[in-house]
Amino acid sequence: MLSENNTFQDFLKWKSYAVWQKPRETVLEVSALNPLCGDEVKLYYREEGKDRIQILGVSGESCSICSASLGFLFKHHAEFQKDKFLSYLNERKIFLEGDETSLFGDLEEITFFRNVKTHPSRYRCALLPWQTLLKIIEVNHDPRS
Repeated sequence: MLSENNTFQDFLKWKSYAVWQKPRETVLEVSALNPLCGDEVKLYYREEGKDRIQILGVSGESCSICSASLGFLFKHHAEFQKDKFLSYLNERKIFLEGDETSLFGDLEEITFFRNVKTHPSRYRCALLPWQTLLKIIEVNHDPRS
């Protein structure tokens, strides 16, 4: 029981890495929903030139696993290169599928994903924030295009 309590406390700590509010400035927004469990994730961002985006805040209603994963997305990748969105997601998928590597190089995030690996039914929860990031290049937010 102590181990479970520590894991939950870690999830809360990891969730706190993100700024959980919509910025006051004008921003672009993308969201995703996991219809199986109801987790919803919103990313508030701005484009930094043609090739990068910066995450400025997050919101949504989600379980502790999804929220912790969103905290890591925000903590380590406040600025993203658009051409690497798919690799950010795939690195985590590969890890969950059994390839124990440190591709993303953060020991806390590796610990988090190791915890998730013991609950295969929760993989979608952990990956939803990264899938939401990928949606940015799938959705056209620029009305001038």
